[in-house]
Parts: sequence; structure tokens; C-alpha cells
Amino acid sequence: MCKHNSNFKPVKAYGRLGDRKNDGFDKTTGTIYQVFAPEDLNREGTIKDGVRKLKEDFKGLYEKWNDICPIKKYYFVANDKYDGVPAPIHDMAIELSKQSSYSHIDIDILGASDLEKIFNSLDRFEKQDIVGFIPDQNIQVVEYEALNETVNYLLTIENNINYLDKLIVPDFYEKITFNGLSQVVRNKLTVGSYQEGILIEYFNNTPGVNEVLQKKFHMLYEEAKNIIKNTKENFADCRFYYILEKSCIKNTIPIQTSVLVLMSYYFSSCDVFEEPS
Repeated sequence: MCKHNSNFKPVKAYGRLGDRKNDGFDKTTGTIYQVFAPEDLNREGTIKDGVRKLKEDFKGLYEKWNDICPIKKYYFVANDKYDGVPAPIHDMAIELSKQSSYSHIDIDILGASDLEKIFNSLDRFEKQDIVGFIPDQNIQVVEYEALNETVNYLLTIENNINYLDKLIVPDFYEKITFNGLSQVVRNKLTVGSYQEGILIEYFNNTPGVNEVLQKKFHMLYEEAKNIIKNTKENFADCRFYYILEKSCIKNTIPIQTSVLVLMSYYFSSCDVFEEPS
């Protein structure tokens, strides 16, 4: 909403006062938002909770905020997960708007589809700020033959470093930030992660390869650390490209794509680069 409307102000709960029933507002238009976000909006008990919350919270909101910011438009934002907001909640919204005390207020409900329309009205950069990297539609799809050729090449690399399994899998993006990798490398790893399903299918068809490749990529990362010191400018990116180059049997797009998918997979499990402390 902050991207959509520069006048929108989110309200943070403050001690015992909380947010005074207001999750965000635009004082220039007198528009106020309340959020109801249960896991499952369509359960009978949850629907009753939604009706009660709409009725009681709107009353509390009006009492606490109308003198501060005269309310002209009110949105009950419901997490309907695209299933639609149940009828009893709509009925309560209509009932409230008919009451003489609130007849001057436009009361409406905002569901997931409505939020998506607002999101789609944003430009690409605003969307990216909200949801992270958005890949181009022409992502190079990993080819099975190129993946197989890459794996066979990596299996020939000698491994002379002891390897211990990582038991903790950190947050993917937290790890990128922790290692100081650039946006360009972040995008490459992110795109690679989208094709993890193909890689897992490959591993299922070739038992034992996954464990061997873990050791290979860990060895290549340790090798990169020894060669590229922390004092070098952009050392994290340099190590990334060192592993990428060493893992490619030849410099073609299908082979590079295969290596990027593999690097992304082992990056997420901390076999390459450092685990956030």
C-alpha cells in the first residue's frame, strides 16, 4: 500500500494501546484499513470471528479515530486466499453501512484478488521491492543432456578435502546477504533455484550422485577461498565465478545453466559459501 499510495501510513501497535484498531490509513482521503488474516477464512468458527471482528473492531475504530481522522472510507482487508470472502462478512459490512451513525462512511471489503489488482498497478521496480527478484520470462531451461554432461565432468574432479554434512539449512536470501554477494549473483542463484525440481528428479534417477557432488562443490569453494582472499575487492562474487568457471566443461549456455542450477542447490544447503552465524 505504501508503494501504491504515497499518503498511506501503516500503524504500528504501541504498548497497551495497540494500534487502536487501525492497521493503516490515508488522512488525505479519510481512508482506514483493518486486516483480518486467519489461516482458513472459510471455517464456520472463523467466519463467526470475522463477523464479530468486523462489527466490534469497526465500532472501536470509529470511537478512537473518527475525531482524529474523520473516516470517509473503510476497508476490511480479509485473507480469503482467492476463495472469496464468506457471505456473512459481506452482510455485516452492508449492515454497518446502513446504520445512521455510519451512513456517511463507504464500507467495503478487500480480498486477495483486490490486493492483486493493486499490486499489478505498480511498476516492475516497486513489485521487485515487495516480492524480490522477478525473473525474465525467457529463463534458460536446464537441459537434461547438458546436466548429465556437467555431472559426469564434476565427478572426475579429484576430491581431497574432508567434508561434514551441514545439518542446518539457512534462509536462502539471508545467506546471500551474509556472504556479501551482489544483486547480479543473487539473481543467478535465484533463477537457478527455480529449477530445483528437475535436479531432484535427476538425483532420484542417479542414486549416490547427490552426495558425491556435495563434496565436489564444497571442495571447489574451499579452493576458491584459498585462492581469492577476503581482502580482494568483491571477493564473494569472484569466488562465485571461480566455482562457475571451474565447473563448466565448456562455455555454452546449456552447460552454464546446469552449473548454476547445481550451485544454487548446494548454496541453499550451505555446501558452498558461509552459513549465517
